[in-house]
Parts: sequence; C-alpha cells; structure tokens
Amino acid sequence: MKTAPELVRALLLVGLLPLAAQAAPTGLNQIPTPDLLPYKQITLQLANGNTDVTPNLPVWRAPQVEGQSQFGLPWKMEAGLDVAPINAQQDYRPELNLKWRPIDEDDWIPATAIGVQQLGVGFTPGYYLIASKTLNYEQIAYQKFRAHHRNIKLRGIRLMAGIQGTGNAWRAMVGGDIEVNDHFVVVGDWISGAQNSVSLGGVLVINQHDSVQLALLHRNDENRLLTGVILQLAHTFDVTDPFAW
Repeated sequence: MKTAPELVRALLLVGLLPLAAQAAPTGLNQIPTPDLLPYKQITLQLANGNTDVTPNLPVWRAPQVEGQSQFGLPWKMEAGLDVAPINAQQDYRPELNLKWRPIDEDDWIPATAIGVQQLGVGFTPGYYLIASKTLNYEQIAYQKFRAHHRNIKLRGIRLMAGIQGTGNAWRAMVGGDIEVNDHFVVVGDWISGAQNSVSLGGVLVINQHDSVQLALLHRNDENRLLTGVILQLAHTFDVTDPFAW
C-alpha cells in the first residue's frame, strides 16, 4: 500500500518523465532525427504524453493526449509548437522546439542536425546533436523525384546516433528505421540513462499525408519487459494547398 507522499511522487514521475521521451513528428519513436519538413509543409500530430503501463496511472486511464505540430521553414530549419502537460494534474502549456540541419547527407557524409526542445514555462529545456546515414542512399536518392508523392516517414534504411542534454544531464541516443515497403516502416531507438528507454515499433503509412505510429518501451532500470507504449497519429499537408490529396 503506497503512502500519500509515495503516491504523489509516482504520479509526478508518470506525468513528467515521458516528456523527455517523445519525438517530434519528424523523429523516431523517442529521439529526434535530422529530417526536416519541406518548406511550407505542416505536420499535425496527436500522441500520448503518459506512456506508462504500470498500475499506478496507466496510459489507458490517463493518456495525457498531447497536440504536436511541426512547420517546415527555409534555411534548412523547422520549428514546432506542442501543447503538453507539465504535471500529473494535466496542466497543459505550450512548448516550442527548433531544429537546424547545417550538413546534408551525401554518399559518404551523414546528415547532421542540432536542435532545442521543450522551450516553455514549466518545462526543462533540452538540446541535441543528431547524425543520420542512409544505408541505401543511392536507391533513395534516385527516388527523390517522387518525394512529393511519398509520406515523410518513408526514408529508406537508416542508422542514427547523437547526444541530448536536459538540465545538467547528457545522454547518448541511437536508433534507426527500415522502410519495409510503401506502407510500413520498422522503427527503433534507445536513450541512455536509468529512467529512459529502448523502444521498438512501426509506422503504418496510410497515404502520403497520414500515418499511425505504435511503439513498445522497455525502461532501462526496469526488470519488466514492457514498461510503456507510444501511439502517434500524424497528418501532413502543404499550407499553399491544404486540401490536396
């Protein structure tokens, strides 16, 4: 039986820790990528802020739904505006993120991006550096002529590595995705640190605009195999022609 202070601490952990384990719409399951939305494109996404499956406050009882958005900017940049809870009482506040990719990928050089996230009152700002290399780069480069007909989740076979910092703690992160076909992508990633997780999941690509992403989490300091679940629903469109299909 938990005492009142223990229960409060558990609720706060459930409410706050997942914030550091949510990728933006152009990320993997948990970690960011160097991917950028094309200029004038927007992705709107719904995701569960609470990923926990433990009895204290499982995701199916309190999903803490977050509204996320990402905007393609010029100068190899993108920005995002999310609405997320800052505590277990689900006090929602806006938070911003910004990403810049100074190095584009080619045959030998990985794409590299830096970014800031969780910029808002009540949130702890985070920073990251991430690099990505496409293993079948030539094949994907050849397909770029039809990129505007493809969902942004379809990127080939890639490996990623980087670091992210929140407060005074810096963590390693690695991940990758495999485009199985035009309608399914396998996605996995890992963030170091006891309270972070390894994930494995997939993206169901419905069409060039819409996708559904589901991932299972195992927290690094837990013995239980399954400690969390992420569900994300995304829709991408061009602001100059938002109703084009």
